[in-house]
Amino acid sequence: MAPLNGQRKYDAILVAGEGKSSYKVHRQNKAFLTINGKCLIHYIVNALQKVESVKDIYIVGQKEKLDQVFLSERIDMESPKRIHIIEQRSNLYENVWHTFLQSLKDEYGEVPNTDTHRDRAVLIVPCDAPLITPREVEHFISTADMENYDHVLGMVSREKLKHFYPQEKKQGIKMAYLHIKEDSFRVNNLHLVKPLRIENREYIQKMYQYRYQRNFKNLILLGLSLFGKDEIRHYKHYIGLQLCLFFASLKLDFLVDYFRKLNPKTELEKIISTIMKTRFMALEVPYPGAALDIDNAKDYEAMKIRFDDWWEYLQEYKESPPIPNNYNEVPPTASTENVARPSHTH
Repeated sequence: MAPLNGQRKYDAILVAGEGKSSYKVHRQNKAFLTINGKCLIHYIVNALQKVESVKDIYIVGQKEKLDQVFLSERIDMESPKRIHIIEQRSNLYENVWHTFLQSLKDEYGEVPNTDTHRDRAVLIVPCDAPLITPREVEHFISTADMENYDHVLGMVSREKLKHFYPQEKKQGIKMAYLHIKEDSFRVNNLHLVKPLRIENREYIQKMYQYRYQRNFKNLILLGLSLFGKDEIRHYKHYIGLQLCLFFASLKLDFLVDYFRKLNPKTELEKIISTIMKTRFMALEVPYPGAALDIDNAKDYEAMKIRFDDWWEYLQEYKESPPIPNNYNEVPPTASTENVARPSHTH
């Protein structure tokens, strides 16, 4: 699929590691789960190979295992895009950071002065979303405003995902949502990010580590570690999001609708920008494929059974709003005046 509006090409980092806090299904790295005889990672690499806006593909994980899979499944490592396999580190943050540095290496294998790459962005892609499509990735890259932001995260509305719910006697996947004032969204785990422009990037690991946390005390401690005592005003938004998740699990929609009003999208973007010391925005995309990740064994069984039907549905998926010609000229919704540019790397 050809890039739109003549935008730049980006290296992609496919995260397939087994580091601290990673979640397994059937005691196995989700990247190596199989559907129709192919590993999940095969489907994702195949999709990225067809995205014109993606340059090289970097895969971080167990190098020996990845080498074996790519050899057995006859994945071309040189064409149409070059694939680099990077040995994993201890956690998600270190995997992404180290792989990003590897992508900066020059022809002599040396990492140049990072100051010259402060505005270099990479696409970060999950390993457990086998229904991701080239058109979806191309749309996300094309509409991400990297002139005014340093980190763009994709999300899709609940309405776009209802097709994949359990129906009558058919299995399906029903996700947890981020309930905000405008709508309920599922984060699709596509990130276009400038790592050197995120000063508090080590917080990424902290948030990832607590992503499945249900213990209320630990949620409060996480909020305290992120916000600090000086940012206590942010707690109402954080608690509001957690209460929405809790009441949604009890199917108390009237309470979800009450507490979601505490969290308008622009306010949350400002808070994340402040915490991370960067310029963050959440971008709604019309395609649901990347949001259909496999979180547990039940999701995996449903994906195996419905994969062919869902794959066909997504290939024929037509909904794609026009991309505004002036999207780079739209002022950032998150305040950028109060977000200091990172002055050094960690």
